Amino acid sequence: MKPIETIKVLAASVIAVVVMVGIARFSYTPMIPEMVDALGLSKSVVGMLATVNYAGYLTGALLITRISDLGLKVKLYQLGLVVAVVSTVLMGYTTDIWLWFVLRFVSGLSTSAGMLLGAGLLMSWLIKNNQKSELGVFFSGIGLGIVLTAVLAELIKDPFAWDQQWVIYGLVALVLLVPAWLWMPDYRACALPRTGNAAAREERSRFIIILQLAYFCAGVGYVVTATFLVAIAESMPELSGHGWLIWLIAGLSATPACWLWDVFSRRWGQWTALYLAYTLNAVSILMLILNTSMASVMLSAVIYGASFIGIVSMMLAMVGRVFPENPSRPMSRLTFSYGIAQMLAPAVVGYLADVEGNYSHGLWLTLLVMALGVVMLHLARQAKDRETAALSQTG
Repeated sequence: MKPIETIKVLAASVIAVVVMVGIARFSYTPMIPEMVDALGLSKSVVGMLATVNYAGYLTGALLITRISDLGLKVKLYQLGLVVAVVSTVLMGYTTDIWLWFVLRFVSGLSTSAGMLLGAGLLMSWLIKNNQKSELGVFFSGIGLGIVLTAVLAELIKDPFAWDQQWVIYGLVALVLLVPAWLWMPDYRACALPRTGNAAAREERSRFIIILQLAYFCAGVGYVVTATFLVAIAESMPELSGHGWLIWLIAGLSATPACWLWDVFSRRWGQWTALYLAYTLNAVSILMLILNTSMASVMLSAVIYGASFIGIVSMMLAMVGRVFPENPSRPMSRLTFSYGIAQMLAPAVVGYLADVEGNYSHGLWLTLLVMALGVVMLHLARQAKDRETAALSQTG
């Protein structure tokens, strides 16, 4: 495999993540204050729009667990790229809340294609071509997407109305779609030999079930900050007008963190790396509760960006290596749990914010869930050790 070909494949994968996750999902975060100011949306509606988006993400994850045909996966992955562009542009052409719900749901479907089908297809390609089976570079696209939406948000918020801003995000996604499509390899040639017992072994795996619970907790920790970070910052007098900057900092932190976590994991072990990532994510939430100064919120954004991306990257890469024949399936099972968290948490936190007038109670609840996630992560590690020991004895 020529180095230039590898670079093109990785670049296409990263750009696709920027389109289907960075823009299709994360453009909504800096758009929240814009839409609230222009249209008077309540916190509950803001939270429900995020919830519907993750309902689409959840539905996509569930569907992907049922798909084993590699050709179909490739077609759906390509469709996800197109849907990400269209669903983003159309957000600016209506003020009907129900149509927004539909568009955010469809956008969530495209995000699941980008995250899960994209990660699984790339993992198969890496294994097939004797490359390191790590997804740090792939998930750097999430951080790049955050950076892109943050910078765009600042550039376009004054010259353009909220509806025009949505269209601009969509047009940028359209431009990025071109190299993502042209540099995409023939993933259908990356099918690995099937032994016939991988799916059954996955279904019986207690490790996967407990890991799903741990990942659910991580989903809560991720989505509450992802949805409300800019709004939280803008609600603070000393940070008013700087919400985009906080979001940019989170993205800049997330972008290099993926491969840094890969390096750390290789040196100290994947479980130690995951414990640390979960703990840091909890710390970032605690900082938002205890200190509302600009320096504290900025540092919280740095820690958040670096930690959530590490959890996602390491978790999905780990199950992809454990079940290499069809990596998208266990990745989707984990993301199904992640998606449930992302569907429920924004609605709950948005409701609490409406009732209490601030995000404090919602953040405390999120912190408690993350602490539970560390416990579940440790239980998953113990289950994996037992399953590995049992396999070695039967083998």
